[in-house]
Amino acid sequence: MTSRILAAFLVLTGGLIIGALLPLGYTIAGQYRHDYESGTLELARAMASTAEEGVEDHDGAAGLPDRLAAVRHGVEGGDRTVVTVVDRKGRIIVGRDTGLYTPGRAAVGLRGQSRVSELGDRLLAIVPVGVEDERVKGTVLLTRPLAPLRDRVDRLWTRLGVVAFLAVVTAVVLAVYLARWVGRPLRRLGVAAEALGAGDLAARAEPPRRPPEVRGLAERFNVMAARLENLIYDSRAVLADVSHQLRTPLSALRLRMELLAEEARSGGGQADVAEFEAALEELSRLSRMVDGLLAVARAENTTTPPQSIPVTELLRDRVDAWRPVAAERGVELILKAGAPLTAMLGPGRLEQAIDNLVDNALTATSKGGHVWIGAGRAGHRVRVIVADDGPGMSPEAMAEAFRRFRTGRAGGTGLGLPIVHRLITADGGDVTLSETPGGGLTVTLDLPTTR
Repeated sequence: MTSRILAAFLVLTGGLIIGALLPLGYTIAGQYRHDYESGTLELARAMASTAEEGVEDHDGAAGLPDRLAAVRHGVEGGDRTVVTVVDRKGRIIVGRDTGLYTPGRAAVGLRGQSRVSELGDRLLAIVPVGVEDERVKGTVLLTRPLAPLRDRVDRLWTRLGVVAFLAVVTAVVLAVYLARWVGRPLRRLGVAAEALGAGDLAARAEPPRRPPEVRGLAERFNVMAARLENLIYDSRAVLADVSHQLRTPLSALRLRMELLAEEARSGGGQADVAEFEAALEELSRLSRMVDGLLAVARAENTTTPPQSIPVTELLRDRVDAWRPVAAERGVELILKAGAPLTAMLGPGRLEQAIDNLVDNALTATSKGGHVWIGAGRAGHRVRVIVADDGPGMSPEAMAEAFRRFRTGRAGGTGLGLPIVHRLITADGGDVTLSETPGGGLTVTLDLPTTR
């Protein structure tokens, strides 16, 4: 928002500068030039009036330079003014060494015309002498340096540049102030939304008094957050309560089935023993499913903020814990971890995810197989890979793997990968499935490194 308001103010200020200061500058600079040309022309006319008597009077011509000098010194910058006086026959009366006289220039004045033009870095004024009595007696050629005019114009543009700079600075300051003033309630609302997204269901926004649009947005956000909190707590409570209540009768039923199976074995009824063992296997599967539902409820109920997790050290600990289980099943568990890596996750979530993935991999891998666990950096994230060389999954099964109770393995509950997905994505991570080269399943966890 700050950048947009700043851009709007800069565009507005730039428009004002271009639309107001530039035309004003050109207008004033043009007026300066007009005044300077007019002053030069008036000075030349004053010189012509002074020289009128000395042009035809040879006695008066002797004192003409002094009189012209007196007129010249009475004008600003007059000491840098050069004058040449020519009579009507083209003879130079004053200023033989100035180099101003040319027949073409003198002809303009001798025709009774006045003209002002640039001559290099000077301004040339040509004025006839003695026009008032309708008889041209000569002409005055006068040059005046343009440096004073240019200095004045430069000072004008400098002042306008300072005004433009101050206008831009003022626009930037006002834009930043207004952006902070307008964005303050939105930032507070953003903090509340971020806290809600991180799992803090009690997070609420404080509705500001101004502006009313943001106040209404904050109030609607609080209503939404309250409804979402109630819905999530209700669903979690139902799931946790049902799962917990099912565990007790399942345990009692399993115990009775085991007693009946033992009696069938002692009585020699092999068919009954097989039926009881099949029933016990289904009970075990149902118990695992209930345990999985409880794990899902716990995973969805985690609201602990993320913290720095030493990924490499954690993977070493989990591999050491699972290596005896892998050895018992005849599977080689291999760790490929290099430099220490850290990620931002809720405490306990990565351990639970790795345990689920390793358990699934060891279950799916036959004796003599391998399970690999590796970690490395992938761009601005930490990547953890758990791969096996088991039977793998079909593309259709991979597409359904993160949905609950979807499993392609006999005796599976279909809750392991959904739990992993919920634990990792809760903190902004990502979980993907792919085929291991040569056969098997590879699970890739991309973990955030910053919050």
